[in-house]
Amino acid sequence: MWRRDLKSPVLAAGLMLLGSIAANAADDAKTCTKESGDVAIEACSRAIQSRHYSGHTLARLYLNRGVERRAKENYDEALADFGEALKADKKYADAYFNRCSIFNFRKAYDSAITECSQAIKLGPTADAMQASDNEKLGKERALSDYYTERGFAYFKKDDLIHAFVDLDNAIRLNPNNGRALKTRGLAYEAKGDSRAEADLASAKRLGE
Repeated sequence: MWRRDLKSPVLAAGLMLLGSIAANAADDAKTCTKESGDVAIEACSRAIQSRHYSGHTLARLYLNRGVERRAKENYDEALADFGEALKADKKYADAYFNRCSIFNFRKAYDSAITECSQAIKLGPTADAMQASDNEKLGKERALSDYYTERGFAYFKKDDLIHAFVDLDNAIRLNPNNGRALKTRGLAYEAKGDSRAEADLASAKRLGE
């Protein structure tokens, strides 16, 4: 009896500590998703290090941290985070898409095509978000972005046939996709097609 009584306060304290750690991890995970910049990066890191998360939830933490690191132009760290996201969830299309985007920025167009092709094959997850303002995207808008990035890579490789297929798909899925309209306009311009003017004008109206 004495041993049981002596242990019970320790057990209670341990449970309280575990509860506190779990609550802190939940707060960090929320901050990781909702905030931006260093605040988000630090919160994502704490949530990841808490080891309270696995699977797709853990993948989202890595993805969010990677997006924020990319915004700070820490591209190697961002790619590493997207890679960790895929280790946690091999079917996380947004992780492939974000890698595709960085490869396009680095002019590694073959790698970009490979990554975006995998994103398109898997299809967007239900929680795909707009990185700039945490806006939740519908499946069609997210998939439109995937096609846009791959179409951009094909365009840069002078493969206009595949570029037009992807960009047409992107615009069909989201007629207000300014990046897709601009890229298609440039592709039309490259082949001397008069449709370039309309696409470029539409893209400009949309801020591209």
